[in-house]
Amino acid sequence: MPLPTFRFRSALLALILLTSVVPNIGSADARADEAETDRQIENLLGDAADYKELFYAFQSAVVEGKAEIVASLISYPITISIGGEDGTFEDEEQLLESYNDIFTDKIVNIVRNQDYGSAFVNSEGLMFGDGEVWIGGVCEDSACSSSQPRVITIQSVD
Repeated sequence: MPLPTFRFRSALLALILLTSVVPNIGSADARADEAETDRQIENLLGDAADYKELFYAFQSAVVEGKAEIVASLISYPITISIGGEDGTFEDEEQLLESYNDIFTDKIVNIVRNQDYGSAFVNSEGLMFGDGEVWIGGVCEDSACSSSQPRVITIQSVD
């Protein structure tokens, strides 16, 4: 299944500003922290703007309970542990059937409380919380000549 192109920055940025998910966006400290996260992403993963866009889109959708949008931002297939049992979800439709079991209050709070400027970044991706959710690059072709950021890991929280 081809991944949708993720290029709607101006509309998304407007949504972010309207929903006020990003605390202290105007402060110099927040901008400095975000700039450092951007630098880490550029050095390790690719286009920081694409990762930032996905980070805020995912965060907003999870916090607002917009399951269809959340499901559209995930790379499939994805294996997620629910209640101690691993389940593999092949597509958005399958994930949506178990959405409330996956996106528990604990996961929603972890996503809500993750500040972009203090997110951990390594060569595997950008992390929410203590690794409960990861955003990473997903190859768009067999040669992996380009990739798009997607949610690649969701780990249950007990």
